[in-house]
Amino acid sequence: MTNRNRIVTPYTDPDRFSPGEKSVYDSGRCCWDLGDSDWGQADTMCKQPSKPGATFGYCVVHEHRLLEDHWPDGSPRR
Repeated sequence: MTNRNRIVTPYTDPDRFSPGEKSVYDSGRCCWDLGDSDWGQADTMCKQPSKPGATFGYCVVHEHRLLEDHWPDGSPRR
């Protein structure tokens, strides 16, 4: 059984973060992909301050958005 409420970080799940996302995470910023880049281009990330203890290091807004349909570990709620 998995722990759906576990917090995901580049140190618990390194395969779920690109080097760029890890760098943004390590700077205390939100690495949510804003989705405005074409395939193969660098991601544009939110980079607002991370919410302390938020899964994936997301800011308050993006952690809330994730948790609407997903568990903190990123798995779907449905």
